[in-house]
Amino acid sequence: MNFKDKVGTFRVISSFTIRRKKEFYLIGELLEGSLSENNYINIVLNSSLVISAKISSLENIEVANDLKTYQLIVIESLEDEMNDILFCQNVETENVYITLGGE
Repeated sequence: MNFKDKVGTFRVISSFTIRRKKEFYLIGELLEGSLSENNYINIVLNSSLVISAKISSLENIEVANDLKTYQLIVIESLEDEMNDILFCQNVETENVYITLGGE
């Protein structure tokens, strides 16, 4: 898949949701490029289907017994449906692509 406005690649370690807050979270690390609020994550499902979601905020996090600092991508989802779609993808141990725009 070729993203013309790709600015980075993010390696996801794990993902989770807090339904009450209508937020979806990705924990991982930036492999290349850049990452900032209002960029989009792109989860590739197959050669012709991608799920895009706008990044609401970013946080640095530390995990017990791990010397690395990881990044937490926060995606606010105004619709329960989008949160469910992201959560059901079970995104972990895979790369997602960061772009300037999304659908």
